[in-house]
Amino acid sequence: MAARLNNCTTKVMVKFFLICLPAICLSFLAQANDLILQSKSATALNNVILYTDTSFTQHSNISYQSGTLFEIIGQSYLEHEDDAQNQKFKWFKVRAKDQREGWIFGDGLAVILPKDQVDPQLKKFHQQKVSFNSGFENSMMWIAAIQGRDNFHEQDFLNPPYKEFYLVITNPSGRSVHINYAGLSARGKNELRQFQLQDVTGDGIAEFILQRVTQPVASDLAYRSVEIFAIQAGTIAKIFSEEMNLTYGDDSPSPALHKFIEIEDQTIRVAYIDYVSNKKYSLPYDNDPISQTQERCLEYVTYTYQWNERQKQYQMIYEVTRTAPIAGTKKHGVIIQDKPKLSGKYICPINKTDRLKVIKHYEKTVLAQGKKKTIAYLYVLLPSGKAGYLPAHEIGFVESEHAALLNKYYLNPPLVKSNWKTTDNFLKILPGRATDTSQK
Repeated sequence: MAARLNNCTTKVMVKFFLICLPAICLSFLAQANDLILQSKSATALNNVILYTDTSFTQHSNISYQSGTLFEIIGQSYLEHEDDAQNQKFKWFKVRAKDQREGWIFGDGLAVILPKDQVDPQLKKFHQQKVSFNSGFENSMMWIAAIQGRDNFHEQDFLNPPYKEFYLVITNPSGRSVHINYAGLSARGKNELRQFQLQDVTGDGIAEFILQRVTQPVASDLAYRSVEIFAIQAGTIAKIFSEEMNLTYGDDSPSPALHKFIEIEDQTIRVAYIDYVSNKKYSLPYDNDPISQTQERCLEYVTYTYQWNERQKQYQMIYEVTRTAPIAGTKKHGVIIQDKPKLSGKYICPINKTDRLKVIKHYEKTVLAQGKKKTIAYLYVLLPSGKAGYLPAHEIGFVESEHAALLNKYYLNPPLVKSNWKTTDNFLKILPGRATDTSQK
């Protein structure tokens, strides 16, 4: 009788728990959403320890995993040194989901940003409901940051700011995943140039597409890169990454500046004009080597990646293709010559309808009217098989994503290559499949 009574009691308790479970989950969701909407949220970027005060002196064995959501209920007035004394951050008083309260040091906590501090590109995603997969259905997206200082001087006002910016997605259970999209420190800055949510793998769930620009303090170059992230198995995974910068071979930017990347449904195409040394030239054409420093051979490079659903990553589907860039003359009467100089011997005229293969770029610095100036020649191959030099501004590149940029460059080559810049966008994201990422 007692056993039967215990069994009935157990069944009632289980039934009661199953009835209450949805309400408990909804309560967690409401609590997490409220914290985010009230701008009181923070997420652990790694495993963090909860302390009783704003110091490391009192031992604590209370820890929380990366992705734990906290409510911010206070913060220290001053910034404090980290363990290594290389940086300074504030302490934050927090309340966890288990209702414990304490202090967490700011180097492991990304705190929600006020709306007026959010990158304009991300404002429409900040504090918005979204839906992905792998446990992140019915989630919230928000923008957070670590903010402190690099610790070089005793006087804090002399110390440069240290910042890391994060895009955070928090699910109904209060667990978060994050993407570091920008930052600032004494070593340089990393900025978000382009952001888009779009399904590019064909599964109906949006991926995160980022183009970032990194500017080291000691460099004139700004380094661009494209990355794609996806939520997989309950975490954020980087499924594609491509560096975009093109150099002349000596860490100075090439006239083409950056790779062109086109993203569409399940494929990514990369194309660029490569400036390589004579020794590394891979095409079957004579390149008439003259100088290792003043010239580079040109190759038009293309390759394509395709999404592999089974392996959950992009894979190159064709071998890298290298061909000669194509150009044409801008007017009748242009003549090629045997040397890249005004006194060169004439070889033959070019028909305006001829498609020229551009083999090589040659440049030199001259003094014109008391000022230094860069002049450039291009070594081209005619359909007749004859080859020679001509002033670079007399021809125009065609059939290439970089054609307009190169034509602009050769009209007035810069004296210092690091001064060659453009506002052109080298990332093209074609319209993709509709997704249910955004929720109302």
